[in-house]
Amino acid sequence: MISRVLDKFKNRLQSYRDKKDLAASSSVNLDGLESVCFLSGPYRNLTSLTAAMAVLHPNCQVLNHAQSRIFPYNEVNFFKNYSHDRFNSFVKYAIWLSLSGFRGRLGGSILLSHAFDKSVLKSKYEERFDDNLLKDNINCLLWKEGLHLKNYLLKYNVTELDLIQKNDKIRFILPIRNPLDCAFSNQKTGMSNIFNNINKDSTFQDILKSILDEFLSFFQNQKELNSNFFHFYQHTFNEDTLKQFCVYMNLPFDQKWSLDVLEIYNIKSSYNHSKQDIAFYKKYVSDNFKDFPTEMKNLLKFVE
Repeated sequence: MISRVLDKFKNRLQSYRDKKDLAASSSVNLDGLESVCFLSGPYRNLTSLTAAMAVLHPNCQVLNHAQSRIFPYNEVNFFKNYSHDRFNSFVKYAIWLSLSGFRGRLGGSILLSHAFDKSVLKSKYEERFDDNLLKDNINCLLWKEGLHLKNYLLKYNVTELDLIQKNDKIRFILPIRNPLDCAFSNQKTGMSNIFNNINKDSTFQDILKSILDEFLSFFQNQKELNSNFFHFYQHTFNEDTLKQFCVYMNLPFDQKWSLDVLEIYNIKSSYNHSKQDIAFYKKYVSDNFKDFPTEMKNLLKFVE
């Protein structure tokens, strides 16, 4: 009983704070905004690294999580009922939320996330921006909410292409970690349950299949509209990746930013997988990615 009362009080307090933030965010300047980018795909899939990469860019602002502070408010929720006013209000509100916030699902500044527990990331940011959380000239906003956003769109029968047809500034980015490692990490942390078709009885191969299906859906969208969908692989990440990122997001390429990101990028496969799971992976990729031979080849490189 006491815990329910406390939860109710916390929810009311958070709602009050959200309403204050909604009002305050109207002062945010959107001059110079070129793109609004949403992370695609599962969690545990280089999402934190991608968000860190983005926030180190001098013209990119990043919001971490915060779905519960966005979806309930019609003023900024353009996802289920698009209007240009809601879109602009969302961007202003997201930028405002990125200037403070919380660690975890309530979200806010990406600098509060676990990724920035690493001293090298903190030092790279502080060296460039000191303690300033707001960039002087924001060309791109990136929201790290991934699969939760995809589930929300599915709930209201909205596709990524639907949103882009309403506003060409919208972009989607998919980082691709070794899918076997991604599946293991999702299973270990319980984040696999964010998939609509995964539950406590699902197997490792069920999770792996769901991850690959997300990749396939992204490639199909990219085939329809290449200009608004960008992906990269863990094993081919280099300066060209960063140049392509800037092209897709309409960001100026920044040499210092590129050097900083390449210095912090250090992803290695850390899990061992059974022969049965590797065989399943190879067959599923070979059977389902035939329409995307380049992507099939890159996915199979993870198990060479």
